[in-house]
Amino acid sequence: MSVNEYNRAQKRALQRQGTLDAEGMPAVRTQERRPPSGPSKGGFRPRQFLDEVVLELRKVMKPKRAELINYATVVFFTIAFMMALVYALDYVYSLGAEHLFK
Repeated sequence: MSVNEYNRAQKRALQRQGTLDAEGMPAVRTQERRPPSGPSKGGFRPRQFLDEVVLELRKVMKPKRAELINYATVVFFTIAFMMALVYALDYVYSLGAEHLFK
């Protein structure tokens, strides 16, 4: 099964579920769009909050070693370039100010 066939099959399945309309656009359901409810009557529950935080952190994709090295290298060289640029501009402006106020 090619990727296009898989995508078409997935699209048909979503249309059957009512998630997509006939044109393939997301179906808008007004009854599902309710405003968020206010705070629960029980108040803030730290244990529930921590459980939800852990659940969300499990969804985070951690970079591989090669990606991490690549990102760190890009950040290092970007910072070095910006430092050199600021230094050069400062030097040029200081020469201009020195010449102006002689």
